[in-house]
Amino acid sequence: MAQVESILEQVEATFFMTPVKDMMADALVHGWEQQLKDIHDKLINSSVKLLCSQMEPVETVLDDVERTFFMAPGKALLTDPVARRWEQQLKEIVRQQKSSHVSGAHGRGLDRVERKVSDLCRAARSPEEMDLVRFRNGWRPTPLEEDYVAGVDNPDRAEYEIVTMLQQYANGRSGDRDAKAPRVGICAIGGSGKSTACAGVTASERVRDLFPRRTVWVQLNASSSMQTVADAAVALAIRCCGDATAKNLLRQQKRDDFVEVAARLLRDVDRAVATELLVVIDDVLDSQQDLLRWLLRVVPLAAPLLFTTRAEAVVDAVAGAKLVTIDSLPDADARVLIAAAIGKRSVIGPPDFSDTEELELVRPVLEKTECHALSLSIVAALIAHRSRKWQQVVVALKSQWMDVSFARPRCQLDPRPSVRATLDASLTLLPDDASRAAFEAIGVLPANELVGMAVLQRLWRTLTLLCTGGGSSEGVGSTPSKTVAACDGSVHPTVELLVEALARAGLLHQEVANGNLTGVVLHPVICGYARSLLGDEYRATHRRLLGDYAGGSPTDGVDTHGWRTYEFWGTPDDGYWYNNVARHAAACRNICALVSFTSNEWRSARVRTGSPLAYQADLERVIVALRAVVSGDWRDANVTSVLLGILHRGLALAYLNRVGGSRADNTEEAIALLQQALELVPRGKAAQHWATIQNNLGNAYTDRVGGDRAANVEAAVACYHLALEVRTREAAPLDWAKTQNNLGLAYTDRVGGDHAANVEAGMACYRPSLELHTRDAAPLAWATTQINLGLAYTHRVGGDRGANVEAAVACYRLALEVHTREAAPLAWATTQINLGLAYTDRVGGDRGANVEAAVACCRLALEVHTRQAAPLDWAATQHNLGNAYTHRVGGDRGANVEAAVACYRLALEVHSREAAPLAWAATQNNLGNAYTHRVGGDRGANVEASVACYRLSLEVRTREAAPLDWAMTKNNLGIAYTDRVGGDRGANVEAAVACYRLALEVHTREAAPLAWATTQNNLGNAYTDRVGGDRGANVEAAVACYRLALEVRTREAAPLDWAATQNNLGNAYTHRVGGDRGANVEAAVACYRLALEVRTRQAAPLDWATTQNNLGGAYTHRVGGDRAANVEAAVACYRLALEVRTREAAPLDWAATQHNLGNAYTHRVGGDRGANVEAAVACYRLALEVRTREAAPQGWASTTWNMFMALQESERWVDALAAARTVQAFGSEWASWNEKQAYLASCIASLEGKVGVSS
Repeated sequence: MAQVESILEQVEATFFMTPVKDMMADALVHGWEQQLKDIHDKLINSSVKLLCSQMEPVETVLDDVERTFFMAPGKALLTDPVARRWEQQLKEIVRQQKSSHVSGAHGRGLDRVERKVSDLCRAARSPEEMDLVRFRNGWRPTPLEEDYVAGVDNPDRAEYEIVTMLQQYANGRSGDRDAKAPRVGICAIGGSGKSTACAGVTASERVRDLFPRRTVWVQLNASSSMQTVADAAVALAIRCCGDATAKNLLRQQKRDDFVEVAARLLRDVDRAVATELLVVIDDVLDSQQDLLRWLLRVVPLAAPLLFTTRAEAVVDAVAGAKLVTIDSLPDADARVLIAAAIGKRSVIGPPDFSDTEELELVRPVLEKTECHALSLSIVAALIAHRSRKWQQVVVALKSQWMDVSFARPRCQLDPRPSVRATLDASLTLLPDDASRAAFEAIGVLPANELVGMAVLQRLWRTLTLLCTGGGSSEGVGSTPSKTVAACDGSVHPTVELLVEALARAGLLHQEVANGNLTGVVLHPVICGYARSLLGDEYRATHRRLLGDYAGGSPTDGVDTHGWRTYEFWGTPDDGYWYNNVARHAAACRNICALVSFTSNEWRSARVRTGSPLAYQADLERVIVALRAVVSGDWRDANVTSVLLGILHRGLALAYLNRVGGSRADNTEEAIALLQQALELVPRGKAAQHWATIQNNLGNAYTDRVGGDRAANVEAAVACYHLALEVRTREAAPLDWAKTQNNLGLAYTDRVGGDHAANVEAGMACYRPSLELHTRDAAPLAWATTQINLGLAYTHRVGGDRGANVEAAVACYRLALEVHTREAAPLAWATTQINLGLAYTDRVGGDRGANVEAAVACCRLALEVHTRQAAPLDWAATQHNLGNAYTHRVGGDRGANVEAAVACYRLALEVHSREAAPLAWAATQNNLGNAYTHRVGGDRGANVEASVACYRLSLEVRTREAAPLDWAMTKNNLGIAYTDRVGGDRGANVEAAVACYRLALEVHTREAAPLAWATTQNNLGNAYTDRVGGDRGANVEAAVACYRLALEVRTREAAPLDWAATQNNLGNAYTHRVGGDRGANVEAAVACYRLALEVRTRQAAPLDWATTQNNLGGAYTHRVGGDRAANVEAAVACYRLALEVRTREAAPLDWAATQHNLGNAYTHRVGGDRGANVEAAVACYRLALEVRTREAAPQGWASTTWNMFMALQESERWVDALAAARTVQAFGSEWASWNEKQAYLASCIASLEGKVGVSS
C-alpha cells in the first residue's frame, strides 16, 4: 500500500502543478497505470499462494477430527482436552488468516486508487482554458420555449413593468453617477411564469441593447449553497473583469474566504462596466434569504438586479427592492399560446378560432388552467405533441376536475387546483407504466438544475426500467426482460425514449448541445408533484440511487452492529454526485452514509474538487439530518444502540468541523454528544468503536474553549490513554499512530505536572507515530505529525535551545513539502504560522533576517487565514505577527512597535475574553510587552497601559489554571513596574521584586530553566534599580542574580540572552559599592565588551547601541589607565550609540545618551575646558527636549541638575540660578532630593548673591 500511495501522491502532485498539467502526455499516464497493474498482479498472486498454503492446516485438523470421531474406541475416549486442542488449532489458523483478509482489503483499496488515478489523469488531459467554460456557458439566461408569447410591449405583463424600470436606469446612468441600480423582486406562486418573464426580458432586443455585457443568470434550487455564490462570483468576474482576472480568481476558490475576496474584487468594478451588465437570481426560496444576501455582496453595486421568489418576505428583505407580482397570463396571451399549440399562429391581430374550437377548446382550457402559465404550457405541449389532436387532452383535463378525489392540491409548491388538474391529466396521458414510473422517480432529483443523462440512467436502471426487449410503437417499453447498464459511458437508448415521452407531456425540459441530448431541467412545481406521487417509495428511490453511485451490495462491509463506512470519495464526481450525495443520504435517512460525510477523506475530496464552502454545506445538511434522529423525529427500529452511538459521534464531528455558529457552543455540543455516544457503545460490546469515540472526545477536550484549561487537557490525555488500550500497534496500527499523535499534542499543551517531562512525553508519542505514518505510506498524516513535532521542539525545555529551534524549523520545512498552498491551503497557512514562531525564537543565524522571515511567514498565512473565513486562525496569526514586529530588528523601531500594537488590537477584536479566554489573556500579555517597548506617545502612559494589560491577563492566567503562563505574565508585570514612571519609585521597584519572586516559585531551574534564567536576569535589574534598603546589598544581590542567569544563559545555548545578561552584569558592576572601585569598573568594561561580541550593529542594532551607551558610562567612571583616553573613549561610545539611537527612532534612549554625552564632556580633560562645558550644556538642553517634566520626571530632574552644574562652572549665573530653582521646585518628587537638597540650597543662595537677586 505504501507503493500505491506513493503513485497516487505522484499523480496528485503532478496534477496540481499547472505547467505540468498542461503538458501531460499519455506516456506519463500509461506509466502510472502500468505501475498499478504490476502491484495489483503481484498482490493477487501472493494472496492466492497465501490462501492455498493456509488451507493445508485446516485440512489437517479436519482429518484428525474425522479419524478420531469415526473410530469407535476413539469416539468413546473423546474428552474435553482433545476438543480444546482442535479448537486452539483452529483459532491459530483464524489468526493467521487475518493477514490474508488485510491483503484482500488492500486489493479493494488498490482498485479504488486505480480508479482515482484514472479519473485524475482524464481530468489532467483537459486544457486549463476549459476551466472557465462552465462559468461562461452555464450562467446564461434560461432559453425560451418556442411557444413563448412576448410581453415586453404589453402593459398588462410583468415583462413590460420590468423593462420600463431598466430603461429608466439606463437613461440616467451616464449623467447621474449616484443613481442606485434597481433591485426588482418578481414574486408569484410556483409556475406563474416568473422565470419565463425574466428570460423574456433578457431576450428582448431592447434590453440586449441597454446591457451590452448581457446577463449573468444565477439559478437557485433547494441544493444551492455558498458554493453557488462562489461560482456565481467567477461568472460575474468573466463579464466584468475579463478571462485573465476570472482565472486568477478561480485559482483562489479553495480559500476559505473566497467569497470575501470575490466580493472585494466585484464591488470595486468600474461603474461604467457594471451598468452594462444585468444580473438575474432565479427562484429564491424563503429559507434562502441568507444565501441571497451573500449573492448581493458579489453583485457589482451599479449592476441592475432581477430576482424571482414565491415569498414577498424575500423581496422585503432586500433594501430598496421594488415588487413586481404575477397572477396569471392575460387572456389574450393565453389564447395566443393555445393557437400556437394547434398551429394557428397569427402575425397580426388575435388568433382566429372556429366556433367549435372556441367552445370546446379555448374556453375550457382557459377556465381549467386559470390562465396559469405552467398549466397552459403543459396543456400546449400535450396538444402540440399529439399532432394538434386536442380533444383527448381537453377530456382528460375536464375529467380531473370532475374526479371526486380532487379535494386539494397534490403539490404544496402551488395551491392552485388548476396545476393539480393539469399535472394529473398529463400523467394519465403518458404512454405506459414505465413512463409513469420514470416520472415519479425524478421527484428525487433537484429542480432548476441541469441533470445529465448519465444520472437519469443510474436513477431509472435502479427501477429496472432499462431493458433489452419489449416495447411498442406508442409506449417506451413493456415489462423488462433484462436490466442493462451501459458500461462504456454511453447512454442506454431507453433513457432517451423515456425523456422524450416526458418532454412530450410537458413534464420536463430537454437540454440539447451540438445536436445531442445532454440532460434535462425540471420545474420546481413539477418536481414537487412527482415527489408527492412517490409516497412511501420516496426514501427507497433516494436509497437506490445512492447505492448505485456508491457501488457494491448494501450489506458490503456492514459489521454486526449495522455500521458501514461509505467511501463516497472513491466514486469519481460526474458534476452531480458530490453536490447531491449528502441530500440523497439525508432524504433516505441513511445513518452510515451521513456519518461518513464527517470523515477527513470526504472533507479532502470536497475541498479538492470544489471548495471549503461546499464541504460546510454538506456538514449543515448532516447536522440537520442527524439531529432529527437524536431528537427522535425519525428513528429506524433496526438501529442498534451501537449504531446510534456512532451516529452521535458523527454528529459531534460535524459540530467540531463546523465554521458557522459559536465555536464554543459547537465544541460543547460535540462533547455532550460524544459522552452520550460512550453510554451507547460499551467497550465490551464494540471495542474499536468505543476507542474511536474516546479518541474523538480527546480531540474535543483539546479544542474546548470553555472550562478549566488544565482540566480539559487532563481529560484529553485520559481519553487518549483509554483509546490506546484498544488501539494497539498490533491490532490497529494506523489508528494507534493517529491516537499517539493526538496524545503528543495533549502532552505538549499540558498545564499540570512537570513541563519539561510533558514536552518530552509529547515527543516520545510523535516519534513512533512517524514510524507508521511515513511520507510514502501516509504523506498527509506524516506532515501533520512533523508539524506537531516541530511545536514540541519549540517548547522543549531540555537540550540545547538553538538545536531545538533548528529542529523545529526543519520539521516545518518538511511539512511544507507536502502541505502546499495548492493542495492543503489551511494546513499550509498553519504551518507558515508555526514556522514564523520558530524564526522568531531562532538562536542561530542573523537575528534581523530571522525576524524578517517570521514576518513574511505570518503575512503569507494571512492570505489564507482571513477574518471572514477563519476568524480564530486570523486572530492567532495577527497575534503572531505582532510578536514578530515586537522583535523586529530592521526598519523604524517606533513603527515596528506601533505595528505590533495594531496587530494585537486586531486580534483582540476576535479573541474576546468570552469567546477565547486563554488566547485573549495571551494577547493581553503581549500587548503589554508592546506598550513596554513603545517609542511614541507618553512614556508614562505607555507603561501604565502595559501594567493594565498584564493585570487583565492575570485575571485569566491564574496560578491554578495556567501556572507557567501566570509566571510569565508576573515576570512581565515586574518589568513594567521597574520601568514605571508614575507613582513612588521605591514602591514600584519593590512591586517588581515581588513579581519576580512569585514567578520564580513556578519558573524553577528544573521545570523551566530558560524562564528561570530570564526571571533571575530581571530580578537582577530590579535589585540594581532598588531604592530602599542597603544600596550595597542590593547591587550584590543583582550581581548574584546575573551570575545565576548566566549558568543557563550560555553563549552557546542562548547567545542573545547571554549578551543581554552580560550587559546587565556590567551595569551592576558599574554601580557596585563594595570591593575595589577600579576592579568593579574594569569588570563592567569586560562585560560590555563580551556583550558586544554578540550584540553587533548588524545583528542587533538597538541592543548594540544600548551596550555602547553603557560602555561609555564605564569609560567615564574608569579609575585605571589614562583619564583623558578613557573620557575620549566614552565620547566615542556615545557618538556611536547616537548613530542608532536617533531622536526619531528611540527618543527616550536618544535623550539618555545625550545626557550621558553631556556628562562625558563635563569630565573631558583634553581640549578647551570652556568649549567642553558648552558642549555638555548643549547636550543637556537637547536631552531636555524629550526628557520633559511630564514625560520623564526623574530623568528630567537628573538632566536639569547636571545642566545646572555645568552652567555654574561656566559662570552663566542667571541660567544656572534658573535651573537650580527649577530643581528646587520639583523638590521631594526627585529620587535624589535628600542627598542634593542641602547643597542645592547653598548654591541657590550663592547664585542669588552673584546675580544680585533677593531670595
